[in-house]
Amino acid sequence: MATKHAIPCALLLACGGVLAAEPPKYSGGDGSSCEEAVVPVVREGATMMETERQWLQKTYGGGSLVRQVLGESADGKRRYDLILWRKPDGQTVDVCFDVTTVFEDTIREIEAEEEHGYPHNPPR
Repeated sequence: MATKHAIPCALLLACGGVLAAEPPKYSGGDGSSCEEAVVPVVREGATMMETERQWLQKTYGGGSLVRQVLGESADGKRRYDLILWRKPDGQTVDVCFDVTTVFEDTIREIEAEEEHGYPHNPPR
């Protein structure tokens, strides 16, 4: 009886491993500016920084993080990870990732508060 269920379970585990190993996806631009920001699509179980690092490693053939700063658009509706990356040849490059999706809930709350007045400071 135990062997009857062993094959489907083994297959499920094998397929799960394949799904977990699926590479991250990206949209947007080449990251050369925030107008051309890379937009990482973070898969379940990964962090934004892991996803960004994979893009940087693949794009530049390795390298290391020098600096990372969180920025925002002039209207405050977009959030960006501004990264200074050292390529394997020692040169550095500035790369912009649009990380707005991580902050969408917070942005919606702020916009609602601005529209309806802060709970602790109602409109006058």
